[in-house]
Amino acid sequence: MNRTLRTLTGLFSAGVLLHANSFWQPASAQIAGSAAGCPSGTRENSTNLVRNPVFATNAGTGLGVDLSLSPPPPPPLINANAFPQLDFNSDLPYRGDAVYPSDTGNIGGISVQDERFNGGVILGAPPGVVSGRGVTAAEATRVGVGATAIPTYLYSNPNLDVNGIPTTIGPQPLGFPAPIIWSQSIAVAPNTVYNFKALFFNLLTETAGGFNPRIRFRIGPSNVQTPIFLEVGNGSPIPGFPGIANVRQAWIPVQFSFTTSPGQTTALLQIVGETQNVFGDDFGMTAVGLRECLPNIGVAKAAGTPVVNADGSFTIPYTVRVRNSAPPAGVPDPYLLSNIQLTEDLGTTFANATILSITDLQSPTLVVNSGFNGTTDQNLLQPGVNTLGASVEATVSFNVIIRPGTGPNGQGPFENTVTATGTSDSGVVVRDRSNDGTNVDPDGDGNPNNNDNPTVVPLPPGAGGSLTRANVVLVKRITTVTRDGAILPGVNFGGFVNDPTTPADNDPGWAQLSPLGAPVGVPSLSNTNPLRSGDEVEYTIYFLSNGTAPATDTSICDLIPPGTTLIFNTNQVRLGNTAPTTAGTVFSPLAPLPPNNSCLDQRNPNGAVIFELGTLANTPTDNVGFARFRVRIN
Repeated sequence: MNRTLRTLTGLFSAGVLLHANSFWQPASAQIAGSAAGCPSGTRENSTNLVRNPVFATNAGTGLGVDLSLSPPPPPPLINANAFPQLDFNSDLPYRGDAVYPSDTGNIGGISVQDERFNGGVILGAPPGVVSGRGVTAAEATRVGVGATAIPTYLYSNPNLDVNGIPTTIGPQPLGFPAPIIWSQSIAVAPNTVYNFKALFFNLLTETAGGFNPRIRFRIGPSNVQTPIFLEVGNGSPIPGFPGIANVRQAWIPVQFSFTTSPGQTTALLQIVGETQNVFGDDFGMTAVGLRECLPNIGVAKAAGTPVVNADGSFTIPYTVRVRNSAPPAGVPDPYLLSNIQLTEDLGTTFANATILSITDLQSPTLVVNSGFNGTTDQNLLQPGVNTLGASVEATVSFNVIIRPGTGPNGQGPFENTVTATGTSDSGVVVRDRSNDGTNVDPDGDGNPNNNDNPTVVPLPPGAGGSLTRANVVLVKRITTVTRDGAILPGVNFGGFVNDPTTPADNDPGWAQLSPLGAPVGVPSLSNTNPLRSGDEVEYTIYFLSNGTAPATDTSICDLIPPGTTLIFNTNQVRLGNTAPTTAGTVFSPLAPLPPNNSCLDQRNPNGAVIFELGTLANTPTDNVGFARFRVRIN
């Protein structure tokens, strides 16, 4: 090849036409995007929809033969469509692998060249004239297609179409139709933004009066095109790649984004040679890609100042912000994210403390998950019902009430991260880990994924040691009902029943209780089997000292329920797992109660039992136990 390249027009080097065939419904609804690629706030999906995008598999003819040799064998004017193993179609004859489709004798066409053949020198060409080759690993990284070398590329010299008619007569419309160099039909999702990218190479060395390949981006019918074009090798800026020099003898990336129309499921991508002149109709291409432009989801989490409660626990307010970072794109929204979810693992965050409860979970615009507890249910949002449009931000707030632990790291600081996920219209799941604060993308680069500093919550000064508080939690249950000397049937008094109105019954400190490691009994009895006169009811009040200091002068008062009479000598106390012993002071109805007692009604209308427990340790095993007594229904 001893001449220069001339002009190549169209979309991507010779040009990519997104044709309005019958599977485009309709072409007029197609939306052309930007030559800068996927817009800020979105990213290319890793999945490339183009098959054999780097021509790494054999093109169908083996190593081929050098048609420039003398005498050459008969030229196989065979359309690439005749080879079903090919991953692309072409109007040009395939000349074989590592064969130069020469202008001599009008036997041009296409071939796959490989840098591993003949040191990158095209057979039959004068040395130093054609220096096309594959993409090295360093070049691949430079142009953003990964760090893996691409040894093969498609060489096009379209001066003869598949019927043997020269295509170098021109210019259009006087000449013959421009040949399709490469074509592939690709399954796409409706109303979705895609980015088409490829690498092109000015194959010739610099010569006097030389020209460079011209690249124009077009979409839909041939009379619809963007005004953006690029000449490869002339030093002009490359749209979407400001850091890459547009020089000769280098792989130059070009790209174009577009939005499929509603109902569209197929896109036909084509590279068409429109030079129509032997001076400039040769070029190389590889790394052809069509990838979805996925909306970036971003999430940030901010923690308010922890509030010290009277019982020594802390209330930590959290606010989570989640945002679809894609730019507004009209209706229907191609960047709409569905199945929005925020996953919050509080069990790991507060592993060395105790989560007492989650309160005030709410959002102005999203449907929250009422069952969220941060441990067994880590979803802040109701699954499957929340969406987030392009450029839309939503907030979720809640409080976590914890009791600091006494062991290592039990006092914090507590580090936490939220994970946000959403699903694109094409079914791809996008995700992000939260950044500390209120801004999902503090560096403003449109990519929240590179901002994921965890949210750290320190407790107020003193909470780590000098601030010590005693605390005792109580859980009351009915543990036995007897009727006519037999236990009331149909009720499991020996199992644990969670009372959602009493978060304290889930405190891990109850694990010391034997035999079940929980406060057993039922909170109440069903109305379908009401108590009768003469029934005997046993009440058990479980106690747990779980503060950061022992509880001194501990006293429990339980008033005898109205309509019942205390059965004497049934009042007992058990500390730890020792045997129960008779304990407590009984006060008959209306009897004066002692000073500083803990009874809720000082009138003592139906009698009371006061259990003086003294000092309760705040560490196992003497910090847990129960008090109980029995009454008879009047």
